[in-house]
Amino acid sequence: MVPKLEDQCTQMKRDFRFFHFLTEEDIAQLQEFFKCSSYTAGEDLWREGDSSYFIAFITKGRVETKKETEFKGKQVVVGVYGPESLIGIVSLLSKETRPVTATALEPCCVLILEQQSFDTLNQKNPELGNRLMKGMLFSLSMRLKQSYERLAAIF
Repeated sequence: MVPKLEDQCTQMKRDFRFFHFLTEEDIAQLQEFFKCSSYTAGEDLWREGDSSYFIAFITKGRVETKKETEFKGKQVVVGVYGPESLIGIVSLLSKETRPVTATALEPCCVLILEQQSFDTLNQKNPELGNRLMKGMLFSLSMRLKQSYERLAAIF
C-alpha cells in the first residue's frame, strides 16, 4: 500500500535531520508552515530570473544549481546539493529574482517554506521562528566553511 501524500509529507518533516535541534513540539508547530513537493529528474525547481518566494529543504535526491554565463546559452554549475541541504535562502531575505536555476538531478522530495509562511510563523511564534532562522544560518555557515576548506585544498 502506497502511503498517502500527507503521511509522506509528515514523515519527511519528521526525518529531516535539519530539525533535530528542535523539540518534537517545535516540529509539530512548524509542520503547518511547510509544504511538500516532489520533482522528477531534469525538472526545474526554479529558473534564474524567476520571482523568489520560497526556500527548499531537500529531503531526498540531488539538486544542481547553475548560473548563466556571458556566453549565450552556456551555464556553469555552482553547486550540487543533496539531502539535508537547503537552497534558495535569499527568498526569505529579499524580493530579488532567483540568481541561479535549480534543477533536480534525480527524483527529489523537498520541504517548501514560502516567504509568506515564514513571515506568518514569525508573527505567531517569534521565538520558534528565531530558532528556525538560527538553524538555517548554522546550515549555511557549515556550507561556507566547507567551501573555504575545498578552496584551501586547491592551493
